Amino acid sequence: MKEKFSSWQAIKLLFSFAKDFKKQTMLGGIFSFINAIAYIFGSLLIGLVVSSFFDPIANGKSPFEDFDTSRFALVLVLLASCYIAYGLFRYLENRYFVKVSFGTATNIRKKLIAKMLKLDISFYDRNKAGDLISTVIGDVTNIAFSLNQVLSAIINAFINITLSLIIMFLVSAKLTLIVIPLTLLMLFCVMLLIKKSQPYFESVRHAFGKLNAFVEETLTNTKITNSFEKQKPILKQLEDLTREIRNVSFKSDLVSRSFEIIYSIMSNIIILVIAGISAFFFFRQEPIWGVPGIMGNASTIATSGLIVTYISLNWNFLGPFQNALGTIFGAQSAVASATRIGNLLAEPEPAVKDQKIKIVKVALNSETNSFQETQTNDPYGFYAWKIFNADTNIFEYKSVKGTVEFENVFFKYNHNSETYQLKEASFTAKRGQKIAIVGPTGAGKTTIVNLLSKYYEYSSGSIKIDGHELKEIDTRNLRDIMTIVLQDSFLFNESIIDNLKISNPNATKEEIIQAAKMTHSHDFILSMEKGYDTLIENNGANISQGQRQLLSLTRAILSNRNILILDEATSNIDSSTERIVQASMFKLMEYKTAFVIAHRLSTIKNSDLILVVNDGKIIERGTHDSLLGQKGFYYNLYKSQFNEV
Repeated sequence: MKEKFSSWQAIKLLFSFAKDFKKQTMLGGIFSFINAIAYIFGSLLIGLVVSSFFDPIANGKSPFEDFDTSRFALVLVLLASCYIAYGLFRYLENRYFVKVSFGTATNIRKKLIAKMLKLDISFYDRNKAGDLISTVIGDVTNIAFSLNQVLSAIINAFINITLSLIIMFLVSAKLTLIVIPLTLLMLFCVMLLIKKSQPYFESVRHAFGKLNAFVEETLTNTKITNSFEKQKPILKQLEDLTREIRNVSFKSDLVSRSFEIIYSIMSNIIILVIAGISAFFFFRQEPIWGVPGIMGNASTIATSGLIVTYISLNWNFLGPFQNALGTIFGAQSAVASATRIGNLLAEPEPAVKDQKIKIVKVALNSETNSFQETQTNDPYGFYAWKIFNADTNIFEYKSVKGTVEFENVFFKYNHNSETYQLKEASFTAKRGQKIAIVGPTGAGKTTIVNLLSKYYEYSSGSIKIDGHELKEIDTRNLRDIMTIVLQDSFLFNESIIDNLKISNPNATKEEIIQAAKMTHSHDFILSMEKGYDTLIENNGANISQGQRQLLSLTRAILSNRNILILDEATSNIDSSTERIVQASMFKLMEYKTAFVIAHRLSTIKNSDLILVVNDGKIIERGTHDSLLGQKGFYYNLYKSQFNEV
């Protein structure tokens, strides 16, 4: 996918998905505020212990015998209560932030799947399936974990830093004015390191995307790999990919650990500086510009209790910075993931033009003796063109016939290329006709039916159905009048009967059985353990390829639509079964406009029109006998498959 999103745009996009969880975020923030107060109060109590119990004894103002054990125990109980409260509310805070992060991940996945279902076929030609799977699963999961950490760390840091800074100013404004510039200098260095590290994390996500694509491709083509003894080259390729991941992961991890080391050194130096300056003030008995009575006397002279309190507060000030920056640093991989997600969501969808011509299902209203629109699952309805008549100011309905006209059609997959995959294509296919398209591999046969199905938009020329320009027909319901059977038809992980009913949800059990008998798939279905209720596993892993193709043909018979496209639909069926099925196929094609792409020329001999395609052009056309009489390209193609003509 082409890079379109900047890191900042990706972060904004990420948080826009979390907007649905404002309540949970607010509750998490409230619990974060409470645990911050509990922690700061604990820091103040530590200072109180030192100044109230140890300072008087150390200064000789109070003998050991006057040590108030019960009061000391009470302060320790309060201190323990603070840390217990901190732990409890931290748990509640995390609980709500987990809901936000994984709820957001669910929203992102839904959005991605919805987006991918809207994209045209050319998008999938440009992008590997494994890379897309990596985005939908890996990147979204990465974001879920990172968002949980980022929300917790940033909100916690904001509250802790703000409260700690206020208390630090109240305890010692002089020391705080020294801490702030040192902290800003440290932050500048760390942010510079974070900015420099981002490309490393992007490289890691990109490398994992390549690995996912490789694994998906390898697992999908295991049989081919084994048959051609390609295990060694594949293992070598895997080794190269894992080496790349190891190298980029090493670099990103090294940078990440460098952050921890640099921050730890600089924060410890700040603490050391503050401790030294505090000791200097203590021994010189200099005022520290604090509020009288808060850990200091009326003159705000430094005491040992104040120094302990201030250093504890300083840790509470710098600690959240480290957590937040560390989380942000680690979240660079999430930013890379969000960028990939943003790029996918930014993919342009097929232009939704003001397509005036729509296809709807209508039924005859016996009372008004006129057609009216009905539901697409109405068994008594039929598909019709819905056209607005400007003269009468009403919509008119005309039944779909299925006449297809190609007129001087040009098409190229790459708009920037000068090479056309289809050139000067012209022909007419009428209702009830069987049109065969033959030619060598890569000649442009499938391109013709892909254009008719509106998977791609033709570059120039005209394609019409019943006289209506294809570009003006509503894409959303164009395929309601089409049935497409491919060489590798997909079956869902559902029962056989549910798979068959996909093309016609209203089909009865009797109609399904009748269709299955027509394709000779009824017997093998009954031979299975649960018959028509047998669950199809992993796109038909528990049935043969030929049986899967027979189920696809059965599904096509049940659909009963106006235009039928068979793209190598019988290529996985043995010749004897194919001859038996052909009779049913001819019945299926009755009263329909049928397009048949086939390499086996024996299957298309009875076609009304045969289009011979080579190098993107229709070079011959006619019936089987007329083409043989021409003794041209078709003649030689047919002769290569049969010993005699």
